[in-house]
Amino acid sequence: MTTALVYDPIFLEHLVPQGHPERPQRMEMSIGYLKALNWLERPGLVQLAPRAASIDELTTVHEREYIREVEELSQQAAEADASTGTANSLQLGTDTFVSAKTYEAALKAAGAPLTALDAIMKGEINNAYCLVRPPGHHAVAEAGFGFCIFNNVAVAARYALDHYGLERVMIVDYDVHHGNGTQETFYADPRVLYFSAHQFPFFPGTGETEELGEGAAHGTNINIALPAGSGYEIYEPIFRQVLAPAADRFNPQLILVSAGFDAHWKEAEGHTGVQPGMRLSTAGFAKLNEIIIKLADTLCEGRLIMVQEGGYDLDVVASGVATSINQLLGGVEAVDNYGQAPDIDYQLNTDVVISELRRIHQLTGYRMRNQAKPDREKLLREMKGPVITKTSAPETTHADSDTCCQDKE
Repeated sequence: MTTALVYDPIFLEHLVPQGHPERPQRMEMSIGYLKALNWLERPGLVQLAPRAASIDELTTVHEREYIREVEELSQQAAEADASTGTANSLQLGTDTFVSAKTYEAALKAAGAPLTALDAIMKGEINNAYCLVRPPGHHAVAEAGFGFCIFNNVAVAARYALDHYGLERVMIVDYDVHHGNGTQETFYADPRVLYFSAHQFPFFPGTGETEELGEGAAHGTNINIALPAGSGYEIYEPIFRQVLAPAADRFNPQLILVSAGFDAHWKEAEGHTGVQPGMRLSTAGFAKLNEIIIKLADTLCEGRLIMVQEGGYDLDVVASGVATSINQLLGGVEAVDNYGQAPDIDYQLNTDVVISELRRIHQLTGYRMRNQAKPDREKLLREMKGPVITKTSAPETTHADSDTCCQDKE
């Protein structure tokens, strides 16, 4: 198994105002964890420097005017740096900022999964983890927001379809926030199956279960809108009983993952500020990854690219990155410093949730292709239950009959 870590120090130079959660230390801590584990020299792991995405590649997802806006804002930030002697971040959106090196970093963040896909298609690697920033899944055609500049995963999906002629690409997004930009990009494109499990209601306000895609793409948009407090006990059966059969039915040739770790239970204490927040642990994310990796191995020759999205507690992000890379390399252990989520006082009715999701997405009764056929004879025997032998009543003797008659008299 050969796994690529796609990373560039330029990602540290996308600067944001002090106190902003999407800070360079997210990358520094992740690389630090990998160094501390001696995993950067691990057999099977190769490091690839990402190329910059071209303007033409970006325009498959974004408007050219918007791309130019990001470039010009970066130039303005560089000029401000030169005149003030300090680093400046200029506002692109309400919560999204551009610094002197942001445009260069964003081009390489969008180019990272393209670099990985090129290497996969050439047979040089099996899978990849793209440790990038700025993140991307909130960016829409004409604007960036939610800390995102260019939609890295969406650009990669379009590249796979247009450049390599793939016919079916699946995107799995388990960031705590719904990937509105990714959904919008492919909402009418039946070649892309978008699956998102996220907290709802929550930023950015999209991602309701009823948003199923439109036209020929109806049914290729699967939103799992979960309430705050949801944890592994609901995520795992959803991935096993909804994601897995939906993927099997769609039969993707490539799986892309928007790997945001902000559904971790520790995040509620910091970035999200929502109590109880979501309740996944790093070990829980590992179990979800395990399902995705098995799907990639079964359905698309292991073609799998994970791309960094959210996660703002530094240890949570670094643990998630290290664990994911370990799994892509064939390992099973999770790098988990925080352990399991604290218990809460209520629990979702998992059976009802799964049944309803399978009904909505027309998965009721669907049997996966690699699933063993049921033993019909055994099932019939179990349904019939044990054989009950009827015991005949003892014969009545003549004496008994006389006694009976005498009693009646």
